[in-house]
Amino acid sequence: MPVADCENLVEGWLAQPVNALSSLAFVLAGIGVPLVARRRSGRREMLTWVFGSSLALVGIGSLAFHGPGGTFAGWLHDASISALLVLILTTELGRRAAWSARLVVTSWAITAATLMVVEWIRPGFGDPLNAPLAFFAVLGVLGPELGRRGFRRGSERNRGRLIGAAVVGTGAIVMLLSRTGGLFCAPDALLQGHAVWHVLAATGLGVYAVSVLPSPDRTRGGRSSEIRASTGPCERSRKEAP
Repeated sequence: MPVADCENLVEGWLAQPVNALSSLAFVLAGIGVPLVARRRSGRREMLTWVFGSSLALVGIGSLAFHGPGGTFAGWLHDASISALLVLILTTELGRRAAWSARLVVTSWAITAATLMVVEWIRPGFGDPLNAPLAFFAVLGVLGPELGRRGFRRGSERNRGRLIGAAVVGTGAIVMLLSRTGGLFCAPDALLQGHAVWHVLAATGLGVYAVSVLPSPDRTRGGRSSEIRASTGPCERSRKEAP
C-alpha cells in the first residue's frame, strides 16, 4: 500500500480516498487531449489518441494503487507511468529526427510493452526505473530546445511545452514536501499534497501533449511540422518541381 503518500489508510475499497479520487484528473486529461486537439486541427491524429489513452491509463493505475491496492494495482501504477514517460521521450526524439507519427507510435509501443512485461516479471522494478525515465523526459523537453534556440524560434511550441513542464515541476515539489513526515503532510486533511500533485501533473501533461500535437498553423498538406513523415531527397525534389 502507498504508505509514503501521507494520507491515512482507511477501511474500504478506497484505502486513500483523496489520493484515489484525485487520480481521476489523469482520466479527465486523457479525455480532454483528443477533444482539444481535434478542435484545433480538425483531424484525428494517431498520436493524439495514444497520448489520451496513456494519460487515462495512468489515472486508472493510480486509482487502483491508492484504492484497493494489491500486486496488480502496483504493477499497473508503475508500468503506466513508465509507458507515458517513454511516450514523451519518443515524441521528443521523433520531433528532432523528423519521424513519422507512425514510427513514433510504433517505437513507443515496442519499448513500452517491453518495459511493462519486465515490470510484471520483476515486481518493484518500475518504481526505481521511473526516476531516471522522468529525468531524461524532462531533459528531452527542456534541454536542446532552450540551449540552442531559446523562446524566439518556435515560440508557441516552446511555450506550451515549458508551461506544461513548469506545472508538472510545481506539482512534483508539492508531492515531495507532502510525503509521510514531510513539511506539508497532514494525514487526516481533506486536501492532500499528493492529490495536488495528481491534479497539477495531469494538467501539465495535458498541456504538453496538446502543444506537441498538430494544430492548424503547424500542419502543411496534411503533415505535421512537429512530427512528419520522412521523405528522401529525390522524392522531395519531385514534389517541389513545377
